[in-house]
Amino acid sequence: MPNSLTLLQRPAIAAILPAFNEADTIGGVLDVLCKVNLLTEIIVVNDGSKDETTGIVRAFMARDGRIRLIEHKKNLGKGQAIYSAWRSTQAPYLILLDTDLVNLNPAQVESLIVPVLDDKADMTLGLFWGGRFYTDFAHWATPWLTGQRGLRAGILKYVSEDAAAGYGFEVALTIAAGQYGYRTRFVTLKGVWHPPSEFHRGWWEGSRWRARMYGNIFSAWYIATRKRYNGVKALFSSFPKL
Repeated sequence: MPNSLTLLQRPAIAAILPAFNEADTIGGVLDVLCKVNLLTEIIVVNDGSKDETTGIVRAFMARDGRIRLIEHKKNLGKGQAIYSAWRSTQAPYLILLDTDLVNLNPAQVESLIVPVLDDKADMTLGLFWGGRFYTDFAHWATPWLTGQRGLRAGILKYVSEDAAAGYGFEVALTIAAGQYGYRTRFVTLKGVWHPPSEFHRGWWEGSRWRARMYGNIFSAWYIATRKRYNGVKALFSSFPKL
């Protein structure tokens, strides 16, 4: 098992956390990641936050030397945040996490990357179960939208940056994995959930954010599939078998 490997045998693994106004929740996620010994780096990309996200991350940087902070002066979207972090690391394995997760634990973080390290998958998709009904349902109804992933970093070079712009990253990544024959696998994250955007952004701003997100998702699907496949086939061909 990866936990039994010596430090010299462990491959480099970077956790990437894009963050936009997540001061209320990012501390809890960082606290969990600080307990995951498998990680070599913890890279937070502050994507133009206006709250205290940066200050919280800097406090954790003083506590754990693996944490690095990348600052975007303005909000560029999740895809660009992840690309900024990926280009700053040489780690061959990545863990991608949202920064508003509730009830996450270190073992669940490891469960996202262990199948990849064991060569049983090239990418995992973490799906919520038993946390909150609305997040459980959303994950299992649209698994390609999950932001919790473990993967070989090399997959990212096949993702269309145009498709991944804004909040289309997960769709573009899932499609690229299917198009290029990467093996994917579901991982259940029991008890984990995150609040809907309307909860921490306010109803009006959260609704506007959600509308923009779904616009980015549709655009990502269209751009990523037009050259290789037609329509829904490209998306569903990417999924692991249950």
